[in-house]
Amino acid sequence: MNFKKTAVIAAAAGALTALALPAMAETTLYGSARLATFYNLSDVPTTGKTAGFDEHLQANATFGANYSSGDVGGRVEYGAGTGAVALRLLYGTWNFGEGKLTVGQDYNSYYLGSAQVHSDDSAFKGYGAQWDTRQPQIRVNLNNGLYFAAIQPGATGQLAVNVPGDTTGANTEAASGATDVKMYLPKLNVGYAGKAGMFTYNVGVVGTTFSQNVGAGATAKKDQQVMAVLGYANGSAAFGATSLLASISASQNAGNLNFLGRKTYDAANKKDAIGFEGFIQATQNISDTVSANVGVGFAGDKIDAPAVAGVNKNKFDNKMAIFVNAPVTLAKNVSVTPEFDYYDQLNGVDGKYEKKKAYAIGAKCQINF
Repeated sequence: MNFKKTAVIAAAAGALTALALPAMAETTLYGSARLATFYNLSDVPTTGKTAGFDEHLQANATFGANYSSGDVGGRVEYGAGTGAVALRLLYGTWNFGEGKLTVGQDYNSYYLGSAQVHSDDSAFKGYGAQWDTRQPQIRVNLNNGLYFAAIQPGATGQLAVNVPGDTTGANTEAASGATDVKMYLPKLNVGYAGKAGMFTYNVGVVGTTFSQNVGAGATAKKDQQVMAVLGYANGSAAFGATSLLASISASQNAGNLNFLGRKTYDAANKKDAIGFEGFIQATQNISDTVSANVGVGFAGDKIDAPAVAGVNKNKFDNKMAIFVNAPVTLAKNVSVTPEFDYYDQLNGVDGKYEKKKAYAIGAKCQINF
């Protein structure tokens, strides 16, 4: 047998072997180094003005990996955290033909952040962007745009867990004080995401219900049933070099859904906290390497509680934020974003104007690798 024929047979055998084996899995590593450099100024009436220079590695400086093998995929991501490395994402996906199943910890489908970079890319979290952290969930995204999710619950800012030795027969939340919270359902989310011409949109609702006991002994208020729900709509529109991004929501007891900075059910007076949160952002692409963003965000909750001395009856606790920045691309995967921020706490829990304002000016430096 000559060498040429041997080479042909070997090549054919190799091709048949490759066809017989499943496709090789692919794992891609990535990282993002992010450094914040800002000068912060706060105006607090009781202590006067405070100012300081801050430079630190952002908590969302990340490293991670994407995995893909046929219809199965996954992602794991860790971040610098606040003093210790923290898990951000860990989920697996399965494409079953009509859609995709996701199991693990991921961003929730209703979250949409702005381009704000101050406070470690806070993106208006708690000031207009509905943020309740990345949470463990089971989610199904259908190809037609519908999606459904069952998300780990929490009613007072802490996630519900199984308590060893618990005799209530349900998940009992590690709540503060004498409040005993019994969770019977996860946070349930249903929504629809789509696109129409230059517009993209995402609408839906997320909510849960639970019961709680407040107080102790003869004054205890037993088994108060609480309904926490939030309806949302967000999306974007592009007009040449100009684009708009917006998010709005209306809620009842958003704090009981763990949304950042939002108010919970007033158990003492048996009153719901009715609120609104949203933001709008405009972006202008100036060149291939420079763009400009400006955004305004607002969040507030109203509790119709009985009036007491020095406190308004219809309390409305709200706040707002404004930012302007100009991301500059210095090279591929290298950018710097100078920014100015303004925060106003507006009215406090007593319904009165707080006169608390804060300013920040600086920049974020980022290199992706």
